[in-house]
Amino acid sequence: MHTHKLRAASWLLASTAVCSLPSWANTQHDAHVHGQVELNIAQDGNDLLLEITAPASDVLGFEHAPHTEAEQQALSTALQQLKQPASLFVLPAEARCSLQDSHITHTLPSHSDDEHEGHDEHEHEHEHEHEDHHGHAEFSVQSVYRCEQIQELGQLTLNWFSHFPATENIQVQAISDKGQKATTLNAAQPVFRF
Repeated sequence: MHTHKLRAASWLLASTAVCSLPSWANTQHDAHVHGQVELNIAQDGNDLLLEITAPASDVLGFEHAPHTEAEQQALSTALQQLKQPASLFVLPAEARCSLQDSHITHTLPSHSDDEHEGHDEHEHEHEHEHEDHHGHAEFSVQSVYRCEQIQELGQLTLNWFSHFPATENIQVQAISDKGQKATTLNAAQPVFRF
């Protein structure tokens, strides 16, 4: 049930944003820019959807399948951080919000050197060349909260910058009972006000 609400809220946010936000917001999905993260916020009654999309380079420092033990550890650490939305987003206690559902996805290739056993060297080189032409990898975290006192939701503080310091800016697009809003946050100004 929450997944249905999550998809509906995402669709509503995306369709409304395309029609009403500034031109920079409409082109953000077209250009993958390192250091630039997107946060979409949608309120539906007492439900609040937070969807953050970030280049893998901002989250991990690389955008390919992890090859080394250090890269595997970086991925594991990042996934653990992303699985804890309360450490990324701070909602006012007065709003009495509780996490209902959260999903993490990424577009990192699943390629590993072990998958090439049995391939000839030319085929191996061609596959690596092909990988280099793929699009940039991203992480997406979708979190749904239920807020008993949604009217008390006046701001959202992002701790994202302390976890992922390669992020320079977060482009925020929000739709709530208070209206639509678009803004840019950074490490010096990590608070979104509804």
